[in-house]
Amino acid sequence: MALNVKTVESAVRVTLGAGIPGTIKMLLVCGICVGTAIVFTTVTSSRHLKKLLWLHISLSVVTAALSFYFFFKTPWPASNPDNRTFDNQYAFLPGYAEGLMLGMAYPFLLCLMVTIVAIRQADRRTATGWGLIIISPGAAALSAYAALRIGYLGSARWGLIDPTPTPFAISRFLAVVGVLFVAAGVLVTAMGTTLVSRAQLRAFDDLRTELLARWPGALRPSEPGSGAADRAADRAAELLDALSLEAKRQALPNQGAALSRTEVAHAVAEWIITDRIPEGLGSDNLRARAATSDVRWARELGDAYASEIERKLVLEQ
Repeated sequence: MALNVKTVESAVRVTLGAGIPGTIKMLLVCGICVGTAIVFTTVTSSRHLKKLLWLHISLSVVTAALSFYFFFKTPWPASNPDNRTFDNQYAFLPGYAEGLMLGMAYPFLLCLMVTIVAIRQADRRTATGWGLIIISPGAAALSAYAALRIGYLGSARWGLIDPTPTPFAISRFLAVVGVLFVAAGVLVTAMGTTLVSRAQLRAFDDLRTELLARWPGALRPSEPGSGAADRAADRAAELLDALSLEAKRQALPNQGAALSRTEVAHAVAEWIITDRIPEGLGSDNLRARAATSDVRWARELGDAYASEIERKLVLEQ
């Protein structure tokens, strides 16, 4: 972003050479794309992860190397133009066009992949899902940005259309829109995950505190630098571990009745509060069921515990 400021760009050009600002930008774009690919692939893919990461890195390195070859074998214009003048008057010329098109090839493929994956995995029930919903139009705009530049440069390079500044003006607008949406999506994901994790922790913290008072050995410290979601998962694991130890101490039956999650949660709350084992409750009921995370199950247990405590206080009055 600093290199897009004309004063900074001019200072770098004068100090380090005419083509250096463009070189730095291309290297940064390459690094940003590879970093984005690594993070996004790691988060959204579980199968063939290493192969996908090597594919991204290989495509990025190959296209970047070819781009440098074509772009920098062509002498820089004697007029030493700034970026916008270069785009409008020189970018479509032989050598420059091939280099710029190859430089945009991998970003186009990456943004297209991000758009498709974000749309397919967006879930309005989660903070991450809302982040992906916001990221989707941003990634689509950046895909259109790269496609427009590649299409225009190829068409102008081989004489299919006359050179015009309009595509570059449109692509600059698309770039701004894309960056803003992607940044907003990332911020929404980060802030939403933090807020949701804190709310989940508050929901089961009373039950966790009660169980850890009985079983302090179930305490597990979180890794330094871990996020709010990881810390909430660690606290949920503490609760469930302590609950399992309490079940062993009170000789809870291994096999329980076929109860719903709501019934199990209220039975557990009654058991912890009264120390009497409700009919039908077994150790197998205490585990989170398929498709239910430990944090969600701990929250359901915590909600039921708080409800039972409140009901007990009302009855005592």
